[in-house]
Amino acid sequence: MGIVTLAVATAMMAPPTVDSKQHECLALNIYHEARGERLEGQIAVAQVTLNRATHKEWPSTICDVVYQPKQFSWTHMIKNHTPSDSKSYDMAKVIARDVMIGNVADPTDGAVFYHANWVNPSWTSSLTLSKVIGNHLFYTWDGTWDEPGNTD
Repeated sequence: MGIVTLAVATAMMAPPTVDSKQHECLALNIYHEARGERLEGQIAVAQVTLNRATHKEWPSTICDVVYQPKQFSWTHMIKNHTPSDSKSYDMAKVIARDVMIGNVADPTDGAVFYHANWVNPSWTSSLTLSKVIGNHLFYTWDGTWDEPGNTD
């Protein structure tokens, strides 16, 4: 019985694992979208990504959400996605893992959209502002697209 108990206790203490590809996609999204934000802002960007992956109107994996055309500006505006600031990227990886395993609460109250405070996109008129965190405004939305794939 002692060996079984030890094995169960060891398994329970092992850190939760995450899919490495999905983890990398989320970390890159945090890094490129919010590395200059405080911790809450980086968590918020990560949470929007996860909120989309569980919403019926978006793809169901983190990577598919991140690389969905024209959803996150860095994916189509910069050629080299490799992080140049290793300290910021290491932090993004920690945040990504914590968000993926549910170690942090969603500071956005379920947001599926956000934008920087220096832009004023037309699509915000049909959404509900849920939170302002750092330089980003976060929005919830429970609707459906008029046409499949239409985000306007």
